[in-house]
Amino acid sequence: MLNQRTFATFAIAAILFTVNSCSAFRSPAKGAANSAEAVPSETVQPEAASGKVTVDQSMRKVDFKNFTYEPDCAYDDNKKITVKNGEYSYEKPADGYTDRFYFNVFEVSYGDLNRDNSEEAIVLTTCNTGGTGNFSQGFIYSLKDGKAALFATIPGGDRAEGGLRTARVEDGQLVVESNDPGETGGACCPEFILTTKYDASSGKLKQVGKVDRRPVYSTERVKFEKGATSTHFTVHLPVEEGKRYVLGARAGQTIEASTNSEQAEIRLIDSDNATQSINMFTAHLTKTGDYTIEVSNVSPIPLDVTVNIRIY
Repeated sequence: MLNQRTFATFAIAAILFTVNSCSAFRSPAKGAANSAEAVPSETVQPEAASGKVTVDQSMRKVDFKNFTYEPDCAYDDNKKITVKNGEYSYEKPADGYTDRFYFNVFEVSYGDLNRDNSEEAIVLTTCNTGGTGNFSQGFIYSLKDGKAALFATIPGGDRAEGGLRTARVEDGQLVVESNDPGETGGACCPEFILTTKYDASSGKLKQVGKVDRRPVYSTERVKFEKGATSTHFTVHLPVEEGKRYVLGARAGQTIEASTNSEQAEIRLIDSDNATQSINMFTAHLTKTGDYTIEVSNVSPIPLDVTVNIRIY
């Protein structure tokens, strides 16, 4: 049986993070909005002669890592959840099983969405109710009478199937990135990232333009120098993204590949005959053709990684 620490670790590790293509946002029900008083703060002044309008950053005084939320995943009569240091969890004995619940705030960002010269806060969360699913949801707060009031929510999904990755304000618009399993992916493993933009200048969120879809793993072919049996190169990996490298090999050969960081996982997709660790593998090939090596960033920051590949 998982103890609370193991359960919480599992839930955090599985966090992935989407926006449904239909009704992407919902306005909070009347009287249901969470609010917290914002302590007055000095407004950051624009650079001299920049022409930029002063933006009130009082919202940043609200501690969203110690805050009360009403997530859709909370199925108890009292749906209010108060996080401490960004987390809330419990384990309760039930009829023949243990009822588990875990809720986590994994990202907070700020920006002026409705062009009132006052920043909004965009809070992304994930929730686990005891199974393998980890369901994400976003909350957008604006200042109202000096308090943080819920403006809208961003529905997410379960890991690869609509899970929210990140949300930010760019040029006055909300930019949301979410997961898409594609045609071959599963709930565990997204194949694409969806980027959706919204405008809130009218006081309501409205999608702007088409949804952009890009692969989590861009692909390129590896080329060896003439007569060489090995190569190495450096690649930049954004958070929770990676690269795939295709190379040809013959049956009976062996591929060895590694990275210089345990925060950069590497694996051979096309073979189950591999000896694997976190940042290296050795595989004895049983067929002639193309093989695909996948490198993934599993750290919370972007990485510059050296990849080494050898065939013999």
